[in-house]
Amino acid sequence: MLQYKDGDQKHDHTFFGNGCPNAWENVPPAYGGSSISCTTNIVKDNDNIDQSIGVLYTFQAATSGSGGAISTDNTNAPDTFCPLGWQLPYSGTSGDYYNKSRSWSYLFDFYDILYNDGNASSVQKIKSYPFSYIYSGHLNLTNGYLYNQSLSGLYLSSTNHGDFDTHRFVILSGRVRTAEISNKSYGLTLRCIDYFSILHRRHGGRKPSRFDCI
Repeated sequence: MLQYKDGDQKHDHTFFGNGCPNAWENVPPAYGGSSISCTTNIVKDNDNIDQSIGVLYTFQAATSGSGGAISTDNTNAPDTFCPLGWQLPYSGTSGDYYNKSRSWSYLFDFYDILYNDGNASSVQKIKSYPFSYIYSGHLNLTNGYLYNQSLSGLYLSSTNHGDFDTHRFVILSGRVRTAEISNKSYGLTLRCIDYFSILHRRHGGRKPSRFDCI
């Protein structure tokens, strides 16, 4: 696993997410991380449905090489790795898109889900259909360890925070945060939203579709 160690936030890295469930313990050198990949790629959501944690992407990889050099806070990368017709959700704390359609804030408001607090019922909703978020964990490329699979879910947005960091979505057992900060060199899960579904909703169509993990 340690061959993946690389703290340069402008580098493009992906890691097929065969995670290794581990406790968050203050024990060096990993401090709760795992130096081996194990073979676990499936985590159950709150509906007891198997969900893949997918591939873990750095911000540069998730934005198809367009995000690593962005330095302005609350600025969205011009491109993402999501398939045609899909995109990474918007995040951040201000700007043109942080609470508009195709943002986490907009979607959670749409479904009457409380966020950015310690509301445990919100966690259960977000772990259930149509969101079906899971505790996917993350890869810390600065030390080459996998962290927190089965304990937390960390998901990339397309929204930049600064020279070295980006905004992310985090779900823990009692917390939902839509604009936490992550180093750009961390490998996180992607959930892409079908934005055509949201555009359709504006004209009386169905609710936004569920996120899909890639």
